[in-house]
Amino acid sequence: MKHGLVLPNWVAGADVRRLIDAAVAAEVSGWDGVFLADHLIFPPPPELGAASTVTEHWDMPDPWISLAAIAVSTATITLGTWVTPVARRLPWQTARDIATLDRLSAGRVMLGVGLGRRPDYELFGYPWSLKWAAERTDEALDVITRLWSGQSVTHSGPHFDLDKVTLLPTPYQSPRVPIVIGGLWPRRPAVRRGAQWDGIMVHFPGDGVLPADETPPREHAGNMIRYYRSVTTANNGEVFLPMRPENEGSEWIDLCRELEATWLY
Repeated sequence: MKHGLVLPNWVAGADVRRLIDAAVAAEVSGWDGVFLADHLIFPPPPELGAASTVTEHWDMPDPWISLAAIAVSTATITLGTWVTPVARRLPWQTARDIATLDRLSAGRVMLGVGLGRRPDYELFGYPWSLKWAAERTDEALDVITRLWSGQSVTHSGPHFDLDKVTLLPTPYQSPRVPIVIGGLWPRRPAVRRGAQWDGIMVHFPGDGVLPADETPPREHAGNMIRYYRSVTTANNGEVFLPMRPENEGSEWIDLCRELEATWLY
């Protein structure tokens, strides 16, 4: 199992160099990956609507620019997001940004993808529903991966249109940058989407991010991964699990091995 460190962009604040220093220290200390959050507004406002306003602003440095700086300051550590809402980005810009970072890092990029949070859409004029975000995400990922091929792409869909576009450079990694899907368990769509791509980085109750419920974290983790394995095909992909979920002891690591987790965070 590899060990990943989720660096808090919002704690670094306006001093983005703190993220670089933390990532360099993580690599020196033997960590295998660093991941940054991708939000526009953090923390999100408590309510949304015609009269809602953001009541608190925290500095939230852009993850991809920060990862570019980390890439040139490190040599081996995996670089990724937890997670990028590709539905609120133009897929051709996302494809170019990530291919460039993958070239810059000599193939160390992993793209974490999620649907994102409602404020990061509605406060900037996007519509919001889980159905809309999911459909736009699926179409965006199709466009991004086709553009990464370096071949001419023509696409006409509900959200995006391209006419004989060839986008270069391609990623360093072949056939493409790995795509790992984030979400919230026990909702199943994110796990199914992860099975279609390269794995899951899904939060569940009691994992240290989401509050615990009546089900122990080990049961949530086991149910989630068993479901994931049941819907994967040839490629089992990446599986991220927390290092220290709530109310779990030393046997947790044995369970992670049993569940064939590939990353602990």
